[in-house]
Amino acid sequence: MKHISLDREDERVKRFVRSLSVDSDGFILELEGEPVLKVLPVADEPVDKAKVTAAILKRRNESRRLNNEWEAVDREMWDRLPDTAE
Repeated sequence: MKHISLDREDERVKRFVRSLSVDSDGFILELEGEPVLKVLPVADEPVDKAKVTAAILKRRNESRRLNNEWEAVDREMWDRLPDTAE
């Protein structure tokens, strides 16, 4: 994740940033009714790399299983189509 220092910014920018209240869900800044930036709070505790790795691997395995299921259904549907080659 990219870090952007506000140390050299104008005092008005610093005051604005300090005035933002960040709850646990964060918030989205909008400009002219369009979302432009999502702000999340910094985690209070360090990230457990083992938990993150386990979650990624679990999601990967779920994706592979779903892909296999979709491919099987897709093959089944194609096999049902009448042969139009003459």
